[in-house]
Amino acid sequence: MYYRTNLAENQQFKDNTNEATNWMNQYDSSLSEGVNILSRVKDLLTQAANDTNTATDRQNIKTEIEQLRDQLGTVANTTLNGKYIFNGTQTLTPPYDQNLNPPDLTGNIDNTDINLEVSQALKIPVNIKPGDVFGAQGTSVFSTLGKVINDLNDPTKTGTNISTDIGSIQGHLDTFTKVQASVGSRTNRIQLIQNRLDTQYNGSTKMLSDAEDADMAKVITDLQNAENVQRAALSAGSRIIQPSLVDFLK
Repeated sequence: MYYRTNLAENQQFKDNTNEATNWMNQYDSSLSEGVNILSRVKDLLTQAANDTNTATDRQNIKTEIEQLRDQLGTVANTTLNGKYIFNGTQTLTPPYDQNLNPPDLTGNIDNTDINLEVSQALKIPVNIKPGDVFGAQGTSVFSTLGKVINDLNDPTKTGTNISTDIGSIQGHLDTFTKVQASVGSRTNRIQLIQNRLDTQYNGSTKMLSDAEDADMAKVITDLQNAENVQRAALSAGSRIIQPSLVDFLK
């Protein structure tokens, strides 16, 4: 019973690490997309910082950055199995609201850890706090993008103002890159835990086998001996008890 309990616990821990791996893979994919989006915004702002751009040129850049902001909002609202992964324990509430003016994170952002038990007395957080990636409402990356869009729409803003926006975008880009690196480190740790769980599973399985599995060679030998004894007994009995005339009359 002890070995079987260990195996059941081990299987649950393995299921939890598999779930954690799924979350880490989704985070890595989403953060990579966010890095690509912000890198594109930075490139566009570098282009817009040139004062030789016409008003039409800036409007075209503004329009593309608006689309990029909306796409980053889609990243913030990434779901896994129907759960929003960038809103802490509020997994049924999207963290980004495109209907706000300007679009931004909601006021119900949750930065609580979601812990999964991956071994006895060992729990690890499997979520990335939205505040660590996107910031908070009013100071988030979406607020920065909103300011960038307003600056591009303001003819009084010069290339110097746009260059300041580039620095702000670079700060958010560095944040995304840092968080993505932490996801990679956490993924490596989960893989190490999975390897240890596999080793423990194999060990418990062997001990259970040693404790309750039959020795097939011995079982077969004992069975053959019992069959031989039974045949000998039947043969001896048939010779001792000879049929009589009474047997035939019956």
